[in-house]
Amino acid sequence: MADNSRAHTSTPAETHARETNVDSGHDSPLTIRPRISIPAPVPPVNGAPGKARKHHKDDDRANWVNGKRPKGYRTPEGREAAEKSKLYKSGTTIPHLVYPCTTYEGVLKHAVLGAIRSAGVSYGAKALVNLCLGMMKLMNGRGSFGVILKDAFMGRDAVRFGSFFGMFSFLWKLVNNGLRLYRGKDDRINGAIAGAIAGLALLIENHERRVTFAQQMFIRSMQGVYNAGKYRGQFSFRHGDAFLFSVASAQVLYAYTMHPDTIPKEFFSFMVKTARVPAEALALNRLRVRGFPVDLSQVRALVDRYKPTEHALQVVSAMSETVEAIPCAVLHPSMDSCLTTDAERFVHVTKGIFPVYATLNFVPLIVLRMKRLLKDPVGVISKTTFNTLRSSVFLAVFVAGYQTQICAHRNLMLAGWSVGNSKYLYWLFGLVCAVVSIMIEQESRRAELAMYVLPKAAESIYKILYRKNMVKGVKNWDVMMFSVAMSLIMSFYQQEEQVLSPFVTRLIYHVLGRS
Repeated sequence: MADNSRAHTSTPAETHARETNVDSGHDSPLTIRPRISIPAPVPPVNGAPGKARKHHKDDDRANWVNGKRPKGYRTPEGREAAEKSKLYKSGTTIPHLVYPCTTYEGVLKHAVLGAIRSAGVSYGAKALVNLCLGMMKLMNGRGSFGVILKDAFMGRDAVRFGSFFGMFSFLWKLVNNGLRLYRGKDDRINGAIAGAIAGLALLIENHERRVTFAQQMFIRSMQGVYNAGKYRGQFSFRHGDAFLFSVASAQVLYAYTMHPDTIPKEFFSFMVKTARVPAEALALNRLRVRGFPVDLSQVRALVDRYKPTEHALQVVSAMSETVEAIPCAVLHPSMDSCLTTDAERFVHVTKGIFPVYATLNFVPLIVLRMKRLLKDPVGVISKTTFNTLRSSVFLAVFVAGYQTQICAHRNLMLAGWSVGNSKYLYWLFGLVCAVVSIMIEQESRRAELAMYVLPKAAESIYKILYRKNMVKGVKNWDVMMFSVAMSLIMSFYQQEEQVLSPFVTRLIYHVLGRS
């Protein structure tokens, strides 16, 4: 909401009116409604003026009358989340541009100012990320600095990204504040309608990014619905984030080995590059799993490209077209030892992904939380560096763990064990490595990782079912899904922001600000 706080002395009546969202009789700018988890005076209940909601200090669900949740009840976990949500909006570097929304003209001016700021912040952040990623390519001897600098700041990617956020901010602020003036209320309905209409701004983006935004935001909205119920004591699922990440990762790795066309091409290319298993080897493995013979000349040509050892050449020469499973000599022909290969994968992934995680962690810190960095540079940099290394090790264990299970499967078959080569084994291998690796990552990031992987798993399942004519396609489904998701998210953001993830809360506040 527009920030119109000015130096003046408020009377108790005015203060109470602002806190309870009751018109105090003054033509003042829009005021901020308190979050429901913070104890505050409430409107009269059942004719009892001044009766406030009970602030439960303990989780006393056993004392509920007839097992019914009292109105306004929050679990201790929900109250803790509400307190933490106050910190998610601290340390903004770029001030918000606001204008009093007491008239429709003021609403329009406020929306335009918000759009300018949102577009500038998102454009700058995207350009800096593109520049950092481009510099990584430059250090590897690819491209020139001039081209990288031009693509980062003048390319269509950053401009389109900033335009999308600017248009979303404009529509959201315009519709939400306009509805508030028209209806005389500040409630969830305003946020839901404004979020749905603002979601149409997604049409600015290209198709690939529209799908990504729609998937991510829909999952985030469902997370908000789940947290809203959990913080009310209606249901709870311990380690649900780790469970979702593990199941989703199992599906993604199954798609990686058996249905690579059901996951985004860029994501599949990233997985191939990170795992260092040739895409051709994966294709040969799919042929054998499905019962088709392999072309031995293709196998030999593949192995020859990766500096094979003498042992690898001997294994390939003795291969049959109907070998039960593609041997390790084809999966890692330059190394005979599977253990050495697993260790090499671990070191390679850690070194390769560390700069990427450093970019993703430090760029938002510089752009959005510079005040916090300047206040405690040593502590903030040390903590961010440690978290970056921890995330790198998490991904390294994830990749090496999957490779270890693949090699162990081949070695068991060589030892005479009848374990078969079912396609579902690759789903199970993905589940195991995900369960182990997710416990390395810090607990506060597990939900974010689950939200990142889950849309890709859902997309893979949808495409597999669509291929089998079990589901039908819907035109412009990405825009519709995004609008529904933002309707829920912006409704929560205005009235109950603690149910949203810290990432979503920070993103909305630092980029879009208040309505």
